Amino acid sequence: MTEKSGVLNEKDAMKTEELISGVQEAQVLKMLRALANPARFRIVSMLAERKEYTSSQLAELLPLAQSSLFDHLAALREAGIVQVSSDGSNPNRYYCLDPAALDFLAAYVSELGQQARSWKELVKVTQKERTMEIRDATHEDVATIAHIYNQGIEDRSATLETQLRTAEERAEWLAVRGSRHPVLVAIDQSGTVVGWASLNSFNPRPAYDHVVDFSVYVAREQRGQGIGDALLGALEERARLLGYHKMVLAAFPSNAPGMRLYERHEFRVVGIYQEQGMLDNKWVDVVLMEKLLH
Repeated sequence: MTEKSGVLNEKDAMKTEELISGVQEAQVLKMLRALANPARFRIVSMLAERKEYTSSQLAELLPLAQSSLFDHLAALREAGIVQVSSDGSNPNRYYCLDPAALDFLAAYVSELGQQARSWKELVKVTQKERTMEIRDATHEDVATIAHIYNQGIEDRSATLETQLRTAEERAEWLAVRGSRHPVLVAIDQSGTVVGWASLNSFNPRPAYDHVVDFSVYVAREQRGQGIGDALLGALEERARLLGYHKMVLAAFPSNAPGMRLYERHEFRVVGIYQEQGMLDNKWVDVVLMEKLLH
């Protein structure tokens, strides 16, 4: 990471952050409007069950005129929910759902339910009910840390890393970390690690001693329950105790849950690296964010 490349001034950064949020909200509204129609919702339900249909097959199953069916399919395609393709040997067009679009919508709506719960409120509740604990990671946690990290790598939504990790590799990784770069884990009431977070070196130059990068990963089946909020809050407290002045991160603008997590913790966008990395033969933009701790 260079010191100046891709960095915006404060005014432009605010505009960029508003633009990202505005684009996401506009897309969600477009999708919700399309799904609000009962006939379109039925089409989506049918496509989810069978994966794909031709328009003729849909017309046989739905009490709709051909013209109305095409209007509904066009609206769903415009909203990004439905895709269309054709077999070279068959003149019929096949309609199917875009799983990534529905995942985006589900994640966005799930985040709305979390906005009223700050990590501080979650920590108070868990301390009272003893349902979750956040502590420093130990050697016994490395296998689960590797598993959760690999889920994040496989999801292609939070990191440019593509190489899966083993418990042995994570054990070495944990062993060489100094006291200024701790790893925390979230433990549920059954004693299971459900997420982890770490403070990472930003730059080895002494001038950057008071700046720290960080990571937060939550087990796939545990997402949407405020664990990421609690882990990031605990990281911020630890960073202050260690004397850091600023926390920074690089995130995918397409990762709606992650972006909303950082916004709730008052991180601000300072720049965008366009086409910074390639995942599955597609260029990925990266958003740079920061938060002053003092």
